[in-house]
Formats: sequence, structure tokens, C-alpha cells
Amino acid sequence: MHRRALLSSVASLSLVATAGCLATTRRTVSGRITGDHGSASLHPADEQYVHGSFPEDADFRGWLFSDPPDDQTDVFTDRAMQGQYSNDLLEADGDSFVLLFEVRMAREDAAFYNIALSPSWTGWRDADIPIRRSPPADPEAFEADADTLVCTHLSTFDVARGATPTNATLRVFERDDESGTTHGTEPEQTVATYRVGRWSDR
Repeated sequence: MHRRALLSSVASLSLVATAGCLATTRRTVSGRITGDHGSASLHPADEQYVHGSFPEDADFRGWLFSDPPDDQTDVFTDRAMQGQYSNDLLEADGDSFVLLFEVRMAREDAAFYNIALSPSWTGWRDADIPIRRSPPADPEAFEADADTLVCTHLSTFDVARGATPTNATLRVFERDDESGTTHGTEPEQTVATYRVGRWSDR
């Protein structure tokens, strides 16, 4: 029993060490991931920006784009294409990738979701992307009859000298409006964690 437990512990430590080595190697080969630009829109849920629906019993959906889609209208609705998202997916080319995600919430929980700190590699094709959650300056600016809101977020990232991630973990932190600081700079302080994969693999 003790030998089996010891072997199990050694195997776990080896996996952790291997993951750490992969992340370090990835940073060396491909360079760091840096945020280029991003935007977030908070809107009534019935004003849909992205085609499709949220998964059953889930209020989050998201994807990575390492290449532009064949047709952006396969991703965005006419409402989104007429606004600020009309050409952003074209940024996914070469050493750049695009993160697109949506969070659904009740009106009283209205919040914007934006990129917080520098993303990092956690494996050969996996990245960690910190996200800052912050309430709007004026919650009453939204329509009174919109009981459910959606935050649609899109960000572009650059990766030097290498391939882009195929999967990412989004770690959500809270922002303190009074101090302007972001809480949750350590992994154990996250308020939510989401996983995203490539749009083409959905």
C-alpha cells in the first residue's frame, strides 16, 4: 500500500514537472503571448451578437480563432457585423489569434469582462488568460425591460515566432471599483474558470 501510494505521488509530481517544462519550452520557442487590443459590449440577451445558443445549464461560451473564418457571418449576427466586430476576426492570422467569448448574467449582476494581466503558456498548445470582471459605471444605462444581459468580448493577441494556442483557460478576477485594483492575482483567488477551444473544433 505504501509503495503504491509513493509511486502514485511520484507519477503526479512527474506530470506537474513535465507540464512546467512544456510551458517553459513553449515560451522559449514561441515567445510570450501579448495582448494587442480588445473590446467588450454589454447588451440585452435578446440582441444576439454571436450565432448559436449557450450550452444547456451554462452562462458562458467562447472560442479561439487561429485563422479567420471562411465567412465572418457564420460567427457574427447582422447586428454585430454592423458594429464594432465587423473586421476583428480578420486579425487572426500568422502569429496572432483572437479570443471571443460571451457571459450571460442577470441585470443585477451586470459586469464587463476584459483582459487583465499578461497571458502565459501552461503547456505546448495551452494558454492561461486572466480576465478582469468589473461592474459598469452606470447600471441604469441599460434598458429597464432587459432582465438578462450578455457581455460579448473579443481580444486579439500576438505570439512571437510560433504557433498560437489551441486551448486556453480563462481565469476571472474581480475588480474593486473604489481602489481600481484587481483582486485575484493568484490562481487560488479566481472567482470563475472557463475553458475555450478553437471555433473550428466546436
